Amino acid sequence: MVPKNYYLILGVSQSETPARIRARYRDLARTLHPDVAGPQSTSAFQNISEAYAVLTDPSARQRHDSELATWEERLAVQTRDDSVAPWRRAPVSLLAEPLAVRPSFDALVDRLFRNFTGIGIPKAERPEALTFELILTPDEAVRGMEVPIALPRVGPCHECGGIGRVGLFPCASCDGQRAIVTETIVRIQIPQMTRPESVIEVPLHRVGIQNFYLRLYVRIE
Repeated sequence: MVPKNYYLILGVSQSETPARIRARYRDLARTLHPDVAGPQSTSAFQNISEAYAVLTDPSARQRHDSELATWEERLAVQTRDDSVAPWRRAPVSLLAEPLAVRPSFDALVDRLFRNFTGIGIPKAERPEALTFELILTPDEAVRGMEVPIALPRVGPCHECGGIGRVGLFPCASCDGQRAIVTETIVRIQIPQMTRPESVIEVPLHRVGIQNFYLRLYVRIE
């Protein structure tokens, strides 16, 4: 069973201080309290309250961190060289299907560049879900499988070495931006007996993406 990730529920990083967690909870509670947002927000308010109770209790937070670490190991999220071992399934490229990705492709690229440069990051910016629909066959859902996903990633331009210029001229490859959008492949282990409309959330800090986490919505057809 996929454990709840209370850091994602509150929209904070796993290294966030207790004081920042309390501040984040207060901000969300003011917005999501049923007396303000209506009865439809009851479930969301209960989730953030549960997350707050766990993450502000040192012992409970330590247990939660251990549970998440165990789950990440089971998911086996890591980069992998396609030439070393064959994929069981062709990689799904988010760059190849920009209209299927949420947030918008432009917003995604803007955030990725901020992740790379560390410049212009708003104080209130929290990890955001990089949402994608994953389509499985009934057989794949029953037996479980490894799904490789090619994620967009910003890295130094190889042509100019991350300088932004070649000699006296702006680098043509990166248009003087010092960085380019590339792809990194992660592999997600889909559990056996996955149900339709399941949601799988995966942190991406292991592949150098700090301000996004991957959210897969499973559709079976």
